[in-house]
Amino acid sequence: MPEHDLIGRLEAVLSAQRGTPVRVDSLSRFHGGAARETWRFVAHMEGGSEGLVVRRDPSSSLITTSRSAEYHVLRRAHSAGIPAPEPLLLDLDGRQFGSPGFLMREVPGGRAASPLDENPYGDTRAETGRGLFDALGRLHALTPDAADRDQLPVQDAAGRLAHWKAEIAAHATGPEPVAAAALRWLEANIPPASGPPSLVHGDFRSGNFLVDAGNRLLAILDWEMAHVGDPYEDLAWVTDPLWGHAMPGHPAGTLPFDEAISIWEAASGRRFDAGIFRWWQLFSAYQGLAIWISSSFEVANMRTVDPVMAFAGLYPYRAHNADLARLLMEVAK
Repeated sequence: MPEHDLIGRLEAVLSAQRGTPVRVDSLSRFHGGAARETWRFVAHMEGGSEGLVVRRDPSSSLITTSRSAEYHVLRRAHSAGIPAPEPLLLDLDGRQFGSPGFLMREVPGGRAASPLDENPYGDTRAETGRGLFDALGRLHALTPDAADRDQLPVQDAAGRLAHWKAEIAAHATGPEPVAAAALRWLEANIPPASGPPSLVHGDFRSGNFLVDAGNRLLAILDWEMAHVGDPYEDLAWVTDPLWGHAMPGHPAGTLPFDEAISIWEAASGRRFDAGIFRWWQLFSAYQGLAIWISSSFEVANMRTVDPVMAFAGLYPYRAHNADLARLLMEVAK
């Protein structure tokens, strides 16, 4: 969709919502997200201006997710005091934005680190990590209610594994021996639940949160993979080496692993079990492979020319293939 068409749609939607003429300018797209198009803009109206963000479905995506689910979990997290953008308006059928999506308030003054940045938080990385793992623990301390279970997917370990198994089966363009070996081990070693189900972000990692100029946590972004499940899924993903900024033992390039887990335990009220966590570590790398395989499929079939999608099928794919092979050798000892 041409940018001027999106501007016109946004002006019409906001003018009707606010009951006064609204002018939109400074529209620019965030590049990097692969499950939604994300656009930032400024809305001007009588009485002032405000920064807003619209997230909507792209023509092609790494994953298929629900707009209403993401909107619901954003409202839930924001109302519970978890640092998350405030959602404002949901467009389920795309009549307002030209593609299904939602509007939210911009979190000003923040930056998200690229996964390729080395030591992105510098000397303040411990403070960044304390805020990050405290926020994750507070999310996992929320008890899913009836609305959460109605709006969000509900999947235990076996269900999550079956989901990504199906994604690989649908999108692999050739043999995936490491993924196949990992699947055999994962299916044979389904762990017990680590505790009561929780809200799970689903893509909690470096690159999906904003920090301020002092590297203090401002907001957690990209909730499109949220579901009700086992919180160890988030723990394994955020501690995955792919998101570690080449700083082994420092999840998300922040503080040491043991300290991160202690902060998470204190905030969540849960106890860490290394045995259960090991399964989720392998699952995390397997999930990563499934996502990158899906990306390669989209590019190979000319469904997208997005450079983010093309890159995802190259470096991240190789990184998770190698890491999964390493983890399999460790559990075989």
